[in-house]
Amino acid sequence: MPVTTKTQRTSRFIDPWSYIALGASGLVLLALMGSQFFYKKLVSERVSVEPEASVELESIQLEPRLVGALRIDVRALLPSNTWVIYEIQILDQNGDVIASAMKEAWSESGTWYEDGESGSWSESDLQGGLDVQAKKNEQITVAIAVLEYGNTSGQELEQPVGFKVTVENGVVDTRYLWSGLIGSAILGIIAILATPVSGKTAIAKTIQDSDPSGRATVGGADQLVRVKINVKADETFPRQLTARLVINDAYGEQVYARAMPMHFILGTEDTRRHQLQCFFTLDPRSSYGFHVEVTPDAPVDQTKLTVRDRNHTLVPVEVVHIRPSPLSDLSDHPQDKHP
Repeated sequence: MPVTTKTQRTSRFIDPWSYIALGASGLVLLALMGSQFFYKKLVSERVSVEPEASVELESIQLEPRLVGALRIDVRALLPSNTWVIYEIQILDQNGDVIASAMKEAWSESGTWYEDGESGSWSESDLQGGLDVQAKKNEQITVAIAVLEYGNTSGQELEQPVGFKVTVENGVVDTRYLWSGLIGSAILGIIAILATPVSGKTAIAKTIQDSDPSGRATVGGADQLVRVKINVKADETFPRQLTARLVINDAYGEQVYARAMPMHFILGTEDTRRHQLQCFFTLDPRSSYGFHVEVTPDAPVDQTKLTVRDRNHTLVPVEVVHIRPSPLSDLSDHPQDKHP
């Protein structure tokens, strides 16, 4: 069958989903970086609160924000083996509680003995907090109230409890952003790794020689066919290996033939690996035979021929378009012009 052959570099077969996944990761990363510009610390101080009493901090002007919230972080400063139940309160201008959060904080420590050995241990849970999103401009006051205070022996304590209070505005909860960044990055990596092996494996032939062949139904005017040749050679390989690829149509007639240099990709003390990839559109979709000859063949230990139908790429590639010649060119055989 007379054919015309045209080689063109094209981005037509690039899979956009790989870049969409990476773009999502980029957007989340920008959100993480941008969240730092909305942050502003309003209060950072220590207070002491008597049991069954409360202490109010100075008033804060709260304004609605498109991004970020008001965050109140409170850390109880407890001696070892004591506990406290405290409440974080937000009061409006009239002194009414409009939001609150309760925390049971504790700090414990001790020593251990086992098989003649000893040591010490210490555990605590002291941090409490509250996030608030304003819907209107208003003056608020943060108050800390101690509800109960005691020790691990069951004794109630009357001493004041110390707290470290931090109030920040424009805070973004980056836990979800980090989760989104990691998730989208994983999807992006999977998409990148999956793109070169997309489509259907039409031929996967491995032989312990230099001339694998195979036949399969592939192609179509708008379908990309990826041909991949992998060679494993011994240490006596020459400076350059050459792979001659021949493609025959359903009738056994040659439609493409070309010898191309292979690329060295990996080497060990005893083995050298080479690879070559070619891309085609074969019109019409039909049965095509693929034959490879690697020269020189003496150092070749193994050759693998892989043909993937309906494949996609990550970057623009050189594609050989093979299609039937017009009726006026029936006497031409452009494939014969290839070396």
